Amino acid sequence: MSVRFKDERKLLGRMDNGIIEDLLHGSIDMHIHPGPDPVADRPCDSGTMALEAQKAGMAGIVLKSVTYPTASDAFIIQKHLTPDLRVFGAVVIAYAETGGLAYAADVIRKQASIGAKVVWFPTFDAKWCTDYLHSGHGIYILDREGNLKPEIHDILRVCLEYGLVVCSGHMSFVETDKLFDACNKMGITKMVATHPLAELSRFTMDQILELASKGVYIEHVYGTLMPRLGNMDPSDYVDCIHAVGAERSILGTDLGQVWDPTPASGMRHFIAMMLQFGCTPKEVEWMVKINPASLLDI
Repeated sequence: MSVRFKDERKLLGRMDNGIIEDLLHGSIDMHIHPGPDPVADRPCDSGTMALEAQKAGMAGIVLKSVTYPTASDAFIIQKHLTPDLRVFGAVVIAYAETGGLAYAADVIRKQASIGAKVVWFPTFDAKWCTDYLHSGHGIYILDREGNLKPEIHDILRVCLEYGLVVCSGHMSFVETDKLFDACNKMGITKMVATHPLAELSRFTMDQILELASKGVYIEHVYGTLMPRLGNMDPSDYVDCIHAVGAERSILGTDLGQVWDPTPASGMRHFIAMMLQFGCTPKEVEWMVKINPASLLDI
């Protein structure tokens, strides 16, 4: 995919480093992958990532693992290492982390009681993802009639009770759409579509706009702009942001792999890239500060 703006003069001009630093200071990354991790090589652990984010002046991070809940890590790190950085734990609905759907509501309730703030529906264990990657039998949240399985309503009741952020993970659009319809009916307003433009998600622009019209925040992540995940065109992000509105969009890094920059460094570059490709500083502020802070009650 070519970069449409690569020959335009504005990409060759100077950028105000002060604007980038101002936006990085107080920013919140809701999507980082710390080590150790039994299924992927991670160069940095949670504490190292948090210390770097605090040094950069960021306001908060969310720790995400696809194999274990991170609430206890987040509590210890914020208490003993990063008093000036909010660190949030999360749960991913997965075979290793929640035992699939059957025990997910109970696991999420216990984790929320010690501070977990974000729930991702199935990611690499989602059927949409396992079918695409040919990686085994995945979790599907709909029954044979196309309705949400009873376990999903149990999960959402816990999310409502604790004010948790509900993220779609790597599920299909059909599942995602029905999940967020149920959220709206229950009064859950903290909804995030997980990197819907990414190859693992493959949502169309019409589908993204439909989700946004239902109050869902649309996430864009730095990781998918890198060669390892498709080398996506930043212009497509900016087009989507302008179609949806920055007020309904968030930026995260999704970083933590051995070939990546560290999350704090990646956030700085992501901010600069979005400015370079056509977002205004105010739009970026909505996506890295205002919206994440609202979702996390900061």
